[in-house]
Amino acid sequence: MSFELAAFPLLGIERFLYGYIYQFPESFMRCCKGPLKPLLDFDEGVYWQVAKHLGVGIKVFQFGVVGYDLFLRRSLSLAEPALLCPGLGLVGLGQLLNSATFKAIGAKGVYYGAQLGYDVPWATGFPYNLGIGDPQYWGVIFSVWGFYLCLAGERNLLAPHFLVPWLETFWYIMSMKLLEHSGNGGRILKALGFKKDK
Repeated sequence: MSFELAAFPLLGIERFLYGYIYQFPESFMRCCKGPLKPLLDFDEGVYWQVAKHLGVGIKVFQFGVVGYDLFLRRSLSLAEPALLCPGLGLVGLGQLLNSATFKAIGAKGVYYGAQLGYDVPWATGFPYNLGIGDPQYWGVIFSVWGFYLCLAGERNLLAPHFLVPWLETFWYIMSMKLLEHSGNGGRILKALGFKKDK
């Protein structure tokens, strides 16, 4: 199997997990009492902690794809300053958005505590006052693009070197606009018969 065909679904696994938790929190909680009960017991009955541990564990796919792509498929060298500087800027901006999101809503908010029935105060400060939805997801996209720019041997953003950033961008936008979107995703799930009107 080619790297491209393997990378596409492997990078999507995490997105589908979070989409499932977002769209079907009751079903996820039932799974926590069934096949995921050992993890729920480990997390002392806290559902969002189970989501957190599943999310952290499933990162192995994302890091595995990126690691294989950068460290085993190619020889690494730093990009020229014209790519390195914006790359470092994107990594910095991405990490700022990630850390600010955790600071604003905490791990409970990041890992679907609100959907799973926990009290998560509505955040209106930074980064939620920037006018962009899902600042943490944009932070991941910026970080991945920045990292790849820092190691790019060419400026063509359509070159094979940038396949993983494009795939990550696709999956994170799919999460924001469909998988974890109550309007768009909810309508499609209802049309397919997976969700009923409340």
